[in-house]
Amino acid sequence: MAVATSPSRWRSWYVPFAVLMAVADVLLIVLGTRYGFHRLVVWVPAVCGVATAVVAFTVTSRDTDGPLAVFWRRVAVAMGAVLVGSVSHTVDVAVIPFDGMPPLGARTLLCYVVGTLLAIIALLRLPSGGRSWRQLTTAVLDLAVVAVTAGVAASEYLGWAVDRFGGQAPAWWLNLAMVAIGVAGVTVVVKIMSASRSPAARTALWWLSPIGIAGPLSMILMTALLPWPHLNGSAVVLPFVGLFGTLAAHAQQRARAGRRAPSARVAHPAVYRRGAAVPLFATGMTSLLVGTVYLSTGHLSTVQVAGTTLLLLLVVTRQAFALAENATLLETVAHQAMHDELTGLYGRRSFTAAVAAAEGPHTVVLIDLKDFRSINDSLGPGAGDALLTGYARRLTAITGEQAVVARLGGDEFGLLLPGTPDATADTVARLVAAGDEPLSAAGHEVVVEVSIGIADDTDLYRRAEIALRDAAGHADARVVRYDASLERQLNQRATIAADLRRGMSTGEFHMVYQPIVALPHGLITGVESLIRWTRADGRTISPADFVPVAEETGLIVELGEWIVDEVCAQAADWRRRYGAEALGSVGVNVSARQLLDPGLPDMVAAALARHGLPAEQLTVEITETAVFGGGRALASVQALSELGVQIALDDLGTGHSSLGLLRTCPVDVIKVDKSFVDGLNGTPHQEAIAGAIADIAEKMELSTVAEGVERPEQARRLFELGYRRAQGFLFARPMSAEAIDELLDPGVGIAA
Repeated sequence: MAVATSPSRWRSWYVPFAVLMAVADVLLIVLGTRYGFHRLVVWVPAVCGVATAVVAFTVTSRDTDGPLAVFWRRVAVAMGAVLVGSVSHTVDVAVIPFDGMPPLGARTLLCYVVGTLLAIIALLRLPSGGRSWRQLTTAVLDLAVVAVTAGVAASEYLGWAVDRFGGQAPAWWLNLAMVAIGVAGVTVVVKIMSASRSPAARTALWWLSPIGIAGPLSMILMTALLPWPHLNGSAVVLPFVGLFGTLAAHAQQRARAGRRAPSARVAHPAVYRRGAAVPLFATGMTSLLVGTVYLSTGHLSTVQVAGTTLLLLLVVTRQAFALAENATLLETVAHQAMHDELTGLYGRRSFTAAVAAAEGPHTVVLIDLKDFRSINDSLGPGAGDALLTGYARRLTAITGEQAVVARLGGDEFGLLLPGTPDATADTVARLVAAGDEPLSAAGHEVVVEVSIGIADDTDLYRRAEIALRDAAGHADARVVRYDASLERQLNQRATIAADLRRGMSTGEFHMVYQPIVALPHGLITGVESLIRWTRADGRTISPADFVPVAEETGLIVELGEWIVDEVCAQAADWRRRYGAEALGSVGVNVSARQLLDPGLPDMVAAALARHGLPAEQLTVEITETAVFGGGRALASVQALSELGVQIALDDLGTGHSSLGLLRTCPVDVIKVDKSFVDGLNGTPHQEAIAGAIADIAEKMELSTVAEGVERPEQARRLFELGYRRAQGFLFARPMSAEAIDELLDPGVGIAA
């Protein structure tokens, strides 16, 4: 990689200097036509301007790498040849006597032509994205059209110049070649910019394009400036060649610095419609020229007739290729609009259209890959893309050619299967069975669980979505087939969602607290806070009904903020009234959706500060499922832990990878799930698990709380296994804050 040179360092002088040379050139032209001066003066800004562009191109090549560095290095060499030509031209003017047309030696012409050819080669070899053979053929035909047009125009100009100046101008045919090359150079730049992708900044290429007409323009100015022998067409044009080149390098430097990135876009038929202006303009100009010559002379030369005929043939051929390319592009655009770019499957739009157009018995199957986001975050986007494409191939292989297989977005897929429910049952069964087979994702073998929603009657897509939502909302539900009860549940959730916000604004929510006690004596050591909802009409809504709805709608974030503030206020009040040691901690449950909120740690910190509660007296209870995938959720837990808040891992053993979480998640307390407590005094295996958890916690210096204790023998056995804290109906049900007050009186315990 080339050693980068600071673009700002060079930009500080080469752009202003190039502008200064162009301004000086204009002033010399204006003053020269009025006062006159030595004929070499005008060559000073010409040579200096081109030299500035050479430096700018060289610096840009050093500041870039890869094909882009090679391109700017080639352009610098091409401009170097022009610089040598300008110095040679200055010598020609200084040493060769002339009267009329300024001298232009063969050596000078050769340098200019070599520089032009090198620039065109650099442009042609600049990578420009995937161009089809039709596009390349069209570009070649455009070059031919412009070259023929330039030849016809140059032949007329040549005849006029020879008649006027007696054929004294040297190397006219070489000048004619330079006209064609210069105009062709402009077309090459335009065609490269019309390609799908280019590593060079588009603005830089635009600044380079006017340089292509420098040759023809200098020839025209050469004759126009004959009355002022101290002026010269090449000297007038060259400072602007240097200016445009310097501005091109400046644009590339800005793109590299990130202030203006080079654009890369997919080719579109509109690009080639704009490209059609090249042959149309050339045809129009040639027709105008030929018509003018015929009207003024009454005849046309052989060159003009042959050139016009050839031009028409080229234009017709070019347009035929362009139309064919446009048809191909339209097919490509249509395919891209109807298909998923990553997997090649149908997209959502085409899938819904196919479902709407389906006649006869059909089944819609919607599939969601569980925990795909976690896999994508942990293994990387490349592995995530590989997983999606692998699963797409699996679906295609299972369903066969008659099914419509689509990727609907993200990690969701859709199938439209022809046939009755009985006919499609085998396909669905194979989909479920295939879920246990690992997929290869960038070198990793991954088993992906799926949620599947099925509808096979009417309103297929909407009903399949309802079934999929129900399947995704239950940890143990893998396949859900739509029935009317799902619709009723959906309507019920919609009603709850509408009532939630109203209930929050009218104060229908309140907190209760379930004691956590020390074993074996039953003294209260902490509480877990639980939210309850009693509507204005007296009806109680279970948390099992409204908490999932709050998470789905996002209202859990606002509701959670109220809960944290309420719990902190209550804990601070207990601390003031009963002392710092009366209650070890107050637990508050935080859902997976809340952990994804980046503002959660700041919100908790603000609540603690507002109520003057020490962070260690607040315990945030999380589920292992919420942080299994890491990412934003785990970052929130780590931030909370850094505040000094205690972290409790709730329902241990019911999620994905509990022991792994004990290493990666900053846990202080393990809350053992009720299912393990229920197994005590049963088989030795069940007690072994509960005992192993207590041993692991002790060795990792973690506290343990056994949940769901309902019988005295369970409490005794837990104590024998090493548990020192517990909660459950044996000790107390959730109660009001006022009821907790009574338990906080010194010496009051809860009998087991």
